[in-house]
Amino acid sequence: MENKRQRNMGMYVCGGILFLITLFMVKVEMGKGHEVLLYSDFATHSSWAVGELTDPLYDKFYAYPVWHFLVKGIFAVLPIGREWVGALVTGVLLGFTAAVLYGFLWGQLKERLDWRVLCLLDIGLLVLTALYMPWFNREVYLGQSSPTIWHNPTNMAVKPVTLLAFLYFLKMYGERLETKARAFVGFSLLLLLSCFVKPSFLQGFLPAVVLFLLVELIRTRGESFLFSLKMAGAFVPSGLYFAFQYMSVFGEGAGRGIGIAPFAVMRLDTAHPGISILQAVAFPLFVLAVLGWKHLREDIPLLFSVIFYLVSLLEFILLIEVTEPASGNFEWALQLAMFTLFVMTAVRFFQKTEKKSWMVFVGNGLLAYHIGSGIYYYLYLLVGSPLQC
Repeated sequence: MENKRQRNMGMYVCGGILFLITLFMVKVEMGKGHEVLLYSDFATHSSWAVGELTDPLYDKFYAYPVWHFLVKGIFAVLPIGREWVGALVTGVLLGFTAAVLYGFLWGQLKERLDWRVLCLLDIGLLVLTALYMPWFNREVYLGQSSPTIWHNPTNMAVKPVTLLAFLYFLKMYGERLETKARAFVGFSLLLLLSCFVKPSFLQGFLPAVVLFLLVELIRTRGESFLFSLKMAGAFVPSGLYFAFQYMSVFGEGAGRGIGIAPFAVMRLDTAHPGISILQAVAFPLFVLAVLGWKHLREDIPLLFSVIFYLVSLLEFILLIEVTEPASGNFEWALQLAMFTLFVMTAVRFFQKTEKKSWMVFVGNGLLAYHIGSGIYYYLYLLVGSPLQC
């Protein structure tokens, strides 16, 4: 009973804190219209949601309208204005993400960490960013990317769906010999929902699942074939809708195209792409090095998180919108994959009981650096002189 009370308390605390810090951030972003952040998307998305933008350029939002419809519906009911409604919707979604994440961390680490420490870890994982090293890049986010962004409503809105789908897939694969048909149906609906929120998650997740299942077919000598076949069926609805979304944006007559230009997008914001990649995932890389290849090969959840990250990173490195190279739209999937990578490596780091003292010091130091950079980034955007996201 005490354990259940502490778990519920942690979920409420983390959900409430993430709700509040998201609410304030988004309200500040929209409180000054289009000017507060040079690249903030909240003013545009929320204006379209309540019918204030009629430019055909924004018709693409019809393809992933969940955040917009939530804003539109609440805006019609509550007399609090577009800015507060947009902040409220986003805050609730990020608060829900924090609650779900705490439930997962509790299940994995309740024997290792006090519930209050788990709260700090939960919140840290949802605010951390790349190691801020201004001598390499004066920007915290641009150039390095980040598992935490504050400027795009739809990518923030798809974060809880990302976490649920990621954990759901791992659970299903772990129980693949007993997985019922209804689990595949539920997973299929969750994937389809993700496309209606923002297709970027499926952009990285689908090829990652395909690659992972191919690796597992070889490793299990075909034992996972039936599961893979059922999983392929689960991806059909979301895959078809994703194809429609792709054609609506990049199809013939859309006026936009995709090209291959390694590191071209990254070099727009950083002179050191390789170093920027290391800055972004320094803690996960340290944990993977400490655990070693043998552990990674046998740890299915960790292995899948690495594959998800590498696939999304490769997309970001290689692909470019030839008509709008600075948009960085192939970065969204990477941000979501980085989030799941940090979650899984943090869990494994704190589960590892035979760590040497220097491993504890370095690992905790790197994680604290990531979290500290995220706090600095949040405060910089909230109360500093935010000219860029």
